[in-house]
Amino acid sequence: MIKSESTKEISTALVAFHKAVGNVSKDAVNPFFKSKYASLGNILTAIKEPLQSAGLSFAQFPSGEHELTTILMHTSGEYLGASYKLTPAKNDPQGAGSALTYQRRYALSAILGLNTDEDDDGNEASNKKETTYSDPTTNDDIF
Repeated sequence: MIKSESTKEISTALVAFHKAVGNVSKDAVNPFFKSKYASLGNILTAIKEPLQSAGLSFAQFPSGEHELTTILMHTSGEYLGASYKLTPAKNDPQGAGSALTYQRRYALSAILGLNTDEDDDGNEASNKKETTYSDPTTNDDIF
C-alpha cells in the first residue's frame, strides 16, 4: 500500500463519499456461480458524482505482468493506493482483458469500501468445501 504522509483530508472526504454513494446495485449475473454482482460500468456510474462531490478521483493502470495499480486521490494532494496481481485463467488477449476488468471492479470496490457482490464468505473464490474443526476445549486431537 502507498499513501500520502497525511490522510486527514482524504479520510474526511471518504466519509462524505460514503454518505452520498449509498448501495451499488448488482446488475449482472455470473453464469457459472449464479451469483449477482455490480458490473464495472454500474460501479463507475454509481461513484462518479459522489466522488466529485467529495473532491475525490482515482486512477487505475496496469503495472508489471497482470498487475493493476489503483490510486485514490483527494484535491488536497493526499492519496491512497495499492497494486495486486491476478493471473488470468487463459493467457490470451481475451483472458487478460477479462482479468483486468475483474481487477478494476474489485480494486475500486475495495479502496472505496463498496458493497458490490453477494457475500458467499469467500467460498467460491477459494473453491473450498466447508471444513469442520473439533472443539479445542475437548480432548479431540485437531492437528
